[in-house]
Amino acid sequence: MRNNEQKMERAIIQALTEVCEQAKPRVTGFSWLTHDVDYQRFPESLQVTLVFTEQTSEAQIEHGLERLVTEVQWALEPIAGTVIPPDQIEARREHSVH
Repeated sequence: MRNNEQKMERAIIQALTEVCEQAKPRVTGFSWLTHDVDYQRFPESLQVTLVFTEQTSEAQIEHGLERLVTEVQWALEPIAGTVIPPDQIEARREHSVH
């Protein structure tokens, strides 16, 4: 990873960590988030995944996604230089192995 990519990665992690920590107590069932990116195609390749607990209902996940999309977009806009489209932000339920 090149130096400028490392700086961008750190900035993305910092921004998403802030969103995550602020969302945990406010959004029902929200647990954590992650991202994936190909810096050769940034920001179009950036994908953010919001992860909810197994017990979270589909309705709660949809509501949480609606609440958090704007926050993720706002946090990443200064880094990406544009608003990340909502279809690059998804929600899923975490699965545990029993």
